[in-house]
Amino acid sequence: MKQALKLAAVCAALSLSATSVSVAQVSADGMGKVLPVELFACSYNDGKDAGDLQRVISRWNDYMDENNVDSYAAWTLTPYFYGAEQDFDMVWMGAHKDGRSMGEGTHNWLTGGGQLAAAFIDVLDCEAHIGLASAMYKAPAGGTPESSIITMMDCEINEDSRYSDVRAAELEWAEYQTEQGSEAGTWHWFPTFGGGDQDYDYKVVTAYPSFVELGVDWEQVANGGGRAALMDIFDDVDDCDDARVYVATSVRAAQLRD
Repeated sequence: MKQALKLAAVCAALSLSATSVSVAQVSADGMGKVLPVELFACSYNDGKDAGDLQRVISRWNDYMDENNVDSYAAWTLTPYFYGAEQDFDMVWMGAHKDGRSMGEGTHNWLTGGGQLAAAFIDVLDCEAHIGLASAMYKAPAGGTPESSIITMMDCEINEDSRYSDVRAAELEWAEYQTEQGSEAGTWHWFPTFGGGDQDYDYKVVTAYPSFVELGVDWEQVANGGGRAALMDIFDDVDDCDDARVYVATSVRAAQLRD
């Protein structure tokens, strides 16, 4: 399950909603507004499936509406391209608007959501619960759609580099992608809670409206000059592993960014 902890973090990418392809929302330090996210890596209990989970989600949404919660968004993540070591069926991702709403929401859930928590436990066995801080480098075109495709890589900063070098490279790459008409969004995630012995410095997450846009970007990088630009921009800055790909489906929407 330690490997699952690393792979689960992909779903947090979609937590950072935006309205247009832009790097303007990135602040002077290259980080932009950093949002808290939580991830549960889960497998279905015997005899349970996605239909059972959806019935619990419907009850949960009613609970959230009754309590006027508008600062928490959630998605379910289904693996698409993945390795044999990925030993969970799905990931629940929740994103809070800010740290205060994270604290208040967690407190309210622990003190008032007992029956629903038991309903989730009846369907899912969640062996991992981790927290990350997510910073946006490039906003996705048109905002975050209900269903999205996301890729994730675990990255380490090279010995002779600093994160300021990574930040500059990521901003340059985001500008290049925008010039090429890419509709993707890009984020970095930093581990905060529950990860333990993670062997990465940050995750690079890219979100696409669909596999169509992912394929368009793949072709541009592979055969349209993007590969040379990518290597030139990130040469000697960091070292990342192969990307995993997930299908993300919205189960609760919220306006997380102004």
